Amino acid sequence: MNEESLVNRRIADWKRLEELCAKTDLRVGNLNNYEILEFVRLYKRASTDLSLIRTRSANEPLALYLNNLVGRAHGILYKSPSKTVARAVVDMLNNTARTMRRNKPFFFASLLLFLGSALFAFVLVSHDRGYLPYFTGGMDNVFDDWKKGVHEQRELGASGFMTFMYAGHNPMVSIITGAVGAGTMGFLSLAMIFQNGAILGALASEMQSVHKLPFLLSSIAPHGVPEMSGILFAGAAGLRFGWAILVPGVYSRGESLRRSAKDGVTMIVTGVFLCFIAAPIEGFFSFSPRIPQELKAVFAGVSLFFWIYFWSFYGKDPVAEAVA
Repeated sequence: MNEESLVNRRIADWKRLEELCAKTDLRVGNLNNYEILEFVRLYKRASTDLSLIRTRSANEPLALYLNNLVGRAHGILYKSPSKTVARAVVDMLNNTARTMRRNKPFFFASLLLFLGSALFAFVLVSHDRGYLPYFTGGMDNVFDDWKKGVHEQRELGASGFMTFMYAGHNPMVSIITGAVGAGTMGFLSLAMIFQNGAILGALASEMQSVHKLPFLLSSIAPHGVPEMSGILFAGAAGLRFGWAILVPGVYSRGESLRRSAKDGVTMIVTGVFLCFIAAPIEGFFSFSPRIPQELKAVFAGVSLFFWIYFWSFYGKDPVAEAVA
C-alpha cells in the first residue's frame, strides 16, 4: 500500500467529515438531506481507510487520527434520537408503574404491616388507654386537637406555609424509610412502617372514643391516599433491599444488593413524588373547614380508584413484564 498516495487522495474527505461532525455538535438536524448522505458516504470511506492503515501501515499517529474521526462519526450516526419532554414523561410513568408491579409482594407486605400495626394499636388503646403514651410519639397535644372535631380556618399564607412544611418533612420520611433498608437488612424500614401505622391506629381509637372517627378518616383520606402510598412505596424499597441481602440467591450479597438498586431507588423516588403531590392537598384541601367532609371523602375515593388503576394497568406490557 502506498501510504502517501492514500493520504493525498483521502485527506480532503477526512477534513470534510470533520467539518460535518463539527456541524452536528449542536444538533444533528443542522445537516440537510444532501449533507446527511454525504456524511454516511464519508463515514464508510473513512472506516475502510482506517482498516487499511491498521493492517498495512505502522503509522500510529495516522491510525489514531482516523480512529478518533471514525469513532466521532459513529457516535453521531448511531446516536439515539433525543426524546421530547412528553415522551420522557410517558417513559418515566411506564417505568414507575412496571417497577411497582415487579415489586408488588414488597408493597403488599409494607401495606399489611401498616394496616396490621394500625389495627393492633387501635384494639390495644380501645381496651386500655394506659397504652396510649406508647403510640402517641410525644404528640399528645395533636391528639387532643383532633378530638375537638373541628379544623381552624387558615389564611392563604398559612396554608402555603404548611404546604411547604409538608413538602419538606414527608418526602424526607419516605427517603429515610427506604434508604435505611439497605443498611439494616430491611428491619428499620419495618419498624418505621409499624410506627406510622400504630400512631394512626391509636389516633383512630381516640377519635372513636368521642364518636368522631368518620371526621378523622374523611380529613386525612384526601392527602393520605398519595402520602401513605408514598411512605409505603419507600417502605417496600427498604424491604426490597433487605430481601436482597438476606436472600441473595445465586449472587453474592453485594451483587444482589446492587441488582436491587434500580428498582429500590425508583420506588424511593416514587414515594418522594407522591408525598410532594400530597403536600398541597394537605395544605389547602384536607383541613379546610370550608370544604364539606363528604366532598373530601368523595375526592379520596376518586383518588384511590385512579391510583389503583394506574399501578395495575398503566403501561402494561404482558410480554415485556413476563421477561422481566
